[in-house]
Amino acid sequence: MAMRCLSSKTTTPTTAFAARRRQTTAKRQLRVRAGEGETDGNVKFANNKPEFEAVSAAAGSGLVAVQISTKTCGPCKMIYPTFVGLSQELPKVTFVKIMGDTDLESRALMKEWGVRVVPLFLLFRNGERVGEWSGAKADILKENVRAACNADEK
Repeated sequence: MAMRCLSSKTTTPTTAFAARRRQTTAKRQLRVRAGEGETDGNVKFANNKPEFEAVSAAAGSGLVAVQISTKTCGPCKMIYPTFVGLSQELPKVTFVKIMGDTDLESRALMKEWGVRVVPLFLLFRNGERVGEWSGAKADILKENVRAACNADEK
């Protein structure tokens, strides 16, 4: 039996379901994949070591706060708006999000850094790691980033 759609075309239920599935999958892929130059607030995206090194070099001696996430991490998605808000509160700090499961290069970076749990937050200054913690607690995120800021960055 045919099912009537809003466009008044007749389709089978499986065809309508498949079309919805393709639309949902396409939307999901757009949200997850960070492209070159895309940002949320003042957050930059880096999905591999060369991209991260370029962002870190541009920051110079300034603080670089990094959030490492994966596509399927619920807590990562919950803490991200806090990370974006903090990037707007502290515009002199460079905020970077890395999706650790984007491709082979991002996975190699996670292996090099020894990432075993997400969300993972790292703080860098002058290319040196100065802080690291995991978890999705907004107050700890804010406290740790602000504590690592120098007087000029606050």
